[in-house]
Amino acid sequence: MSHVAASVVQHTGTFWAFDLDRPIMTGLPARLPAIFLRAGPERAEELAAAMQVASPAVVVERFARGCQCYVAYLEGGKTLASYGWISFNHEEIGELELTIRLRPGRAYIWDCATLPPYRGRRLYPALLVSIARVLQEQGLRRLWIGADASNYASRRGIEVAGFQAVADVTCIAGPEQQKRYLLRPWPGVPEERLQDLSQSLSPKVELVAPQDESQSA
Repeated sequence: MSHVAASVVQHTGTFWAFDLDRPIMTGLPARLPAIFLRAGPERAEELAAAMQVASPAVVVERFARGCQCYVAYLEGGKTLASYGWISFNHEEIGELELTIRLRPGRAYIWDCATLPPYRGRRLYPALLVSIARVLQEQGLRRLWIGADASNYASRRGIEVAGFQAVADVTCIAGPEQQKRYLLRPWPGVPEERLQDLSQSLSPKVELVAPQDESQSA
């Protein structure tokens, strides 16, 4: 009992999926006239400024390892208002303290942000939908995205874009700072989708029963 009392249990975040074998929604315009496009290394300085990183070298390194970046521009392409990064092999998920290793035909969307003056205008979900359309045309099968539990704006934008929640991540820190990670599926999630996520995450993640089943245990 004392061991349980000393443990710290924290819901760290949630994973969502978007299957690209189904139609992608239309009629989700941003509340500002925006242009969505894929950015390249030639925009490294502009992206670094938007991301508030110390050097464009951070951006260049991401491109060099195969990441893609998609952006939303306003004023006919003059003002960068929103951005999001995509990985196709593996990625460190800092907010969830995990690593995802992507299976073929999958991509992980991460480090997305809308600059403060343009938030609340649905640029983020519109950007996600634009990314989904492009990657669908490239032949990908599934997109993953994760958000920490306290980022309510991001979670809402992910849902508005049509992503479906798959599983919550819970971190249990023991008395000696040893950590366990539990992956708890949302009710009704297809087993194939759940196994895809579970197999893509680092081995330290333990798949457990859905919340509604475990509450009666």
